[in-house]
Amino acid sequence: MRWLINKGNLYRSLIVGLVMIQLLEMVVPLNLTVIDAIVAIGVAVLGIKNLSRSFQIATFVFFIAGLGLLSTTGLSLDGIATAIVSMVDIVVLLVVMQLFLIPVTVGKYQAAVEAFMQDHVHGPKQTYTFVMLVTHLLSSILSMGTVAIVLSILGDSIKRQVKDAARFSATAVTRAFTLGTLWAPGAATIFLISTVTKVSWTRLFIPCLILGLLGLVLAHVMERHQAYMQVKPSVIKRDTVRKNKGHASLLGLVLAVIALLLLSFVLMENKVASSMDSVTLAGLLIVVIWTGLLGVKRDNSLPAFKPVLKKSMRAYWHHGITSGASLAPFFVGIGTFTYGFQHSTVSTQIVATLTPLFAQLGWWLVLLIPIIVVLVSLIGIHPLASVALIGKVIMAMHISLSPLLIALSLNIGSVAAYMLSPFAGIVMIVATLLNVAPGTVSIRWNWQFCSLFLVLSIIVAILLNLVF
Repeated sequence: MRWLINKGNLYRSLIVGLVMIQLLEMVVPLNLTVIDAIVAIGVAVLGIKNLSRSFQIATFVFFIAGLGLLSTTGLSLDGIATAIVSMVDIVVLLVVMQLFLIPVTVGKYQAAVEAFMQDHVHGPKQTYTFVMLVTHLLSSILSMGTVAIVLSILGDSIKRQVKDAARFSATAVTRAFTLGTLWAPGAATIFLISTVTKVSWTRLFIPCLILGLLGLVLAHVMERHQAYMQVKPSVIKRDTVRKNKGHASLLGLVLAVIALLLLSFVLMENKVASSMDSVTLAGLLIVVIWTGLLGVKRDNSLPAFKPVLKKSMRAYWHHGITSGASLAPFFVGIGTFTYGFQHSTVSTQIVATLTPLFAQLGWWLVLLIPIIVVLVSLIGIHPLASVALIGKVIMAMHISLSPLLIALSLNIGSVAAYMLSPFAGIVMIVATLLNVAPGTVSIRWNWQFCSLFLVLSIIVAILLNLVF
């Protein structure tokens, strides 16, 4: 009984409940929307205290505004429940993606990354590229958890390579991480944009991956000419005894990400489930298979494998679940708002007013969308909120622009906003870990890159729209 009334355990149990309902709806033809909404409200109420003050206010405002918009066409239990759970599948996806921490921990892949760096990566330029690639790769499955992992395992190596380790680390990690949100299954942004614009993840993936790779190349080219990139690396003693021996091969991490992407595409193409549900199911299967393979490899030392597995599962229960569902209240609020806006009379009036103006802008609207997202983020409004609102308004207008191009423009804007806004989560985490001001990480160190990336990526997005 004491376990049941513990708020922490209750909160985590409700999150698991969201996941179970989502999985159950994939295989059982039952309408569980009302039950799902009740559980989602419970998660939102218990999790709201974990959000920042600005997120709390935004969540509350969007939720109330959403109910108000729904009331313009009449409130009903089914309508309210559908609105509440309209974006809960994103929460479920993020919770499942955090499961990848289990095989990553069991296989000691953090040690594998560090060992590879010591053996094969020499000099600031190679180190910069390696840090970006590792961050980009890990962010595809671990989201925000990537930042602490990368800076903790590679921080000392970076300090040995360059004089200004803070700027080096901040630019490499923030750029690689945010560029990963363009396409990664572990990121909420691309699925939010897919939900708003009705452009499937399978159609967005390749163009967004190309834009992400473009950003990585641009970041490397721009940063390699900085003064601290010319510093010669210090000599590293190779006879140093490494800790955490017995780690798995780094190749396993790469193969797991590729397997996740391929299985997701297979499930989507065979219409097993929706885009988000397919990635969620693929994530579960890959985690189970990956962890099982790690156990088989250690079959001669099973007694040693079990404690590590239990420890990693315990860590997931106490930290991974809550990390994945950290934005659950916000998605309940923004989901209620976007659904309410879509089914309200207000949307009709706004669309009628703005459509002539936006129609006159034509192709300039493609550039205007990311600029608006960035400017709004600079005053403290999270990019996810501005992307959802702007995307919903523009899509309701049925203007001549391709939905894919609008989706890419929104995605590009969100990436720039994540890097430029001092209020963005990634910027605040990096600034805290490196002990520098958020404004320094975002505006001072990233504004030139963001400006050039925004212009180049918009041009490339227009070309990609002609192909895809």
